[in-house]
Amino acid sequence: MGVRPAVAPSITPVEMALLTARAGLVLNPGQMADLVLAWRQLLELAALIPRERAFADDFAFVFRLAPPLVARSAPERSARRPAPRAPAKPKKRETARRKTASRKR
Repeated sequence: MGVRPAVAPSITPVEMALLTARAGLVLNPGQMADLVLAWRQLLELAALIPRERAFADDFAFVFRLAPPLVARSAPERSARRPAPRAPAKPKKRETARRKTASRKR
């Protein structure tokens, strides 16, 4: 496949304790050991990701504009008419006011 980059140096439990303290986390020794182990495994997995392709091959870094729209000719515009609109319905507030006004009389 090619040459893989060297794995980043692993983190020590003391360094992880410093990072978790800066983040405001309070972990017991078992949780700290699990976190250090998970960090080491994450570095190993990240090293397995192939990095041989160019950025242009990655869809996250490619942006292509859509092709421009072709202008319509004048006869097509005039032949197309908007659909007729239905009459507007009265709002609920207006009908409620009418009902109360008729009751007062």
